[in-house]
Amino acid sequence: MEPTLQAQLTHPAMPPPIPWWPPAPGWWLLVIGVLLIALLLPWLLRYARRRQRRQQRRSWRVMADVPTDLPDALWLAAINTRIKQLLIQRGDVAATRLFGEAWLDYLCSRYPGTERQALQPLAADLYRPQVELSQAQRQALLAELRRWVRHHDV
Repeated sequence: MEPTLQAQLTHPAMPPPIPWWPPAPGWWLLVIGVLLIALLLPWLLRYARRRQRRQQRRSWRVMADVPTDLPDALWLAAINTRIKQLLIQRGDVAATRLFGEAWLDYLCSRYPGTERQALQPLAADLYRPQVELSQAQRQALLAELRRWVRHHDV
């Protein structure tokens, strides 16, 4: 083309700038999603916390229902059975087949701050015909199991 003809051509007009309002539908969906999350998150967190507390209370009530006037061997067996029932409810069936030191190792491995000595009667004395536990040992075992249940969310 000749330069004079090219100079005579009219250049296309620039399109108008894209307005920022109204935003595209995707932005509306994003804003609605963020608002829903912001409104529902406190409720969901409160619901989860209440559910966890309710489960812990129910778990502790199951262990607290064991009569304290039982002989030591029966009391230990009942406590052990209740813990394993809680684990079954949670879906940890494989752990319920453990006994002795393996059972104690499982309990201690699931909670790093466990006092192994307090839980020792569940491994050593559980299957003995004659078991002698002092009131202090019973209280220590119950206190440690309460901490274990609280930490383990059984």
